[in-house]
Amino acid sequence: MTKSELFREYAAYHADSRNRACHAVGIPLIVIGIMGVAHLARLGPLDLAIVGGLATLLYYYAIDPRGALISTVAFAIMYEIAIRLPWQVAIAAFVIGWVFQLVGHRFEGTKPKFLENVVYLLIGPLYIFEETLDTVLGV
Repeated sequence: MTKSELFREYAAYHADSRNRACHAVGIPLIVIGIMGVAHLARLGPLDLAIVGGLATLLYYYAIDPRGALISTVAFAIMYEIAIRLPWQVAIAAFVIGWVFQLVGHRFEGTKPKFLENVVYLLIGPLYIFEETLDTVLGV
């Protein structure tokens, strides 16, 4: 699927402003939580947070180079936060992030899109990062 198709499908499940607000908080918390725990595991000289982040960014680049650039900056900031957290706080961030997600979908009255296709677990951050930047810049 193209970025436009993925975003159109994702947006259909995230039309309620309260749901989008919950996702704008929840998704970064989930990513920080994952990075915080993945940072503790190593794959040679790299930790798994870097390996996973790079793999995700390569996927983003394949479907949306602009989004990959935006996500690179967002991931770098979140990584710098995540590596400083005790693992217990990282896990708490992950759980709290999912609570925000579920509350948002309760407002929306829809189930999370990733239940239909797991690729939307990767599309969520890309969508939120781009939406946030576009909102801030007024694009």
